[in-house]
Amino acid sequence: MHSSALWVSGCRVPVLLLLAIPACGDSGARPATGTGGAPGSGGSSATGGVTSVTASGGSTTTGGITGSGGTTGTGGATATGGTVSSGGRTGSGGATAGGGSTSTGGTASGGVTVGTGGATATGGNATGGVTGTGGSATARTGGAQGSGGATGSGGGSGATRTGGACQAGASYPAPVLTGTPKLIVKDTSGSAGNGTYEGPVWLAANSVLLFSNVTFTTPVNPAQMLKLTPPSTVATYLADSGTNGMAIDGGGVVYACSHKVQGIVKLDYAGATLTTVVDTYNGKHFNSPNDLVIRSDGTIYFTDPDYQLGNRTSETGKKGIYRTSPAGTVSVVDDTFGEPNGITLSPDESILYVADYAGGAVRTFAVAADGSTSGRKDFASVKSPDGFGMDCLGNLYVASGSPGTVEVYSPSATKLGSVTVAASTSNLAFGGSDGKTLYITSGKALYSLDMNLPGYYY
Repeated sequence: MHSSALWVSGCRVPVLLLLAIPACGDSGARPATGTGGAPGSGGSSATGGVTSVTASGGSTTTGGITGSGGTTGTGGATATGGTVSSGGRTGSGGATAGGGSTSTGGTASGGVTVGTGGATATGGNATGGVTGTGGSATARTGGAQGSGGATGSGGGSGATRTGGACQAGASYPAPVLTGTPKLIVKDTSGSAGNGTYEGPVWLAANSVLLFSNVTFTTPVNPAQMLKLTPPSTVATYLADSGTNGMAIDGGGVVYACSHKVQGIVKLDYAGATLTTVVDTYNGKHFNSPNDLVIRSDGTIYFTDPDYQLGNRTSETGKKGIYRTSPAGTVSVVDDTFGEPNGITLSPDESILYVADYAGGAVRTFAVAADGSTSGRKDFASVKSPDGFGMDCLGNLYVASGSPGTVEVYSPSATKLGSVTVAASTSNLAFGGSDGKTLYITSGKALYSLDMNLPGYYY
């Protein structure tokens, strides 16, 4: 989320840029800069649910067979000379295959079955980033992902990340990006541009999508947690959640960024209650955590801009990117971004992607086996980059707010295409029964896009 601010009588007051959104096929508006929110008397207050919500009757794909049983070639030779350094930094080596041997498009029929557990590898990554049409990536421990990744006309997944419909070693086709997103629900209550939907996350065990409904009213913007039961039934799940971005761990537990408590919270889904996990660094409260991702070992990476800081004083004095270890120790990844926003991990968990909304850039960090990060690099220039999505091939989907699109990049930063959604596109996540539905939030609207391959639920 993004909004502007001006100073009135010594106070920093958010000023909203309102964008008109067509009622059919486009979303509600989303502020272009700053935290949003009209000056108020302070404190967050629940709005009590979604009022005057209109839904389109779109259906969600429930299975679908991809491809028709492509075969695996027997010829492709693999270069034998290159070596991969153990524990190397990003792009530090790796042999490049001289012609991938997997045929384009051959995939397993019947979709992918999602598991909530599964084995995980510590620091596993692609050995040298195999490229070409259909090259598959294999995982090992230590080191950083090679510069190639699994790109081209499909390829194999080196997935070790949990929380998605991806299976290590499975073959997936290249993404088809020519579809048109379908409007599921749009909030027509209040004035146009009075907030945004955010942080979609799919709960496979419950077959529902949770997402945040942030309202730009009081200085500390109130937020609700909404629940979509496909294809189009939306209800209020938590009336005063104070949440923004959400993620899910390997056990199916949802975690969320809370600008209400200025920290990370954990959801008890059955009890519909939130518990604070962490809210300070060196005894100082965070600003307004925005987005997060969870590694398979429980390490949490999250961004902390100041969009929903409101009339509170920044105690850290920084807009930071943080890492919280499974033991609860907090450390700084980077505190020099203009406005850190979306964040995610590569399928093998060796690369951390972070959006700098103010800087118009997506950047990467190499992730070591112990969860520490190093080697910041520029990955791609994107206008107002917000939330991220990730498919099973490791292609990065970036919500680009001001043009209202989803920009898609391969692991090697090659732009694969874009999907036009609506103004103020804010976040996205894969979900659905087979993991092939891409859910997208834009302004006060939720869309779905049927995909030809699955991805991660956050």
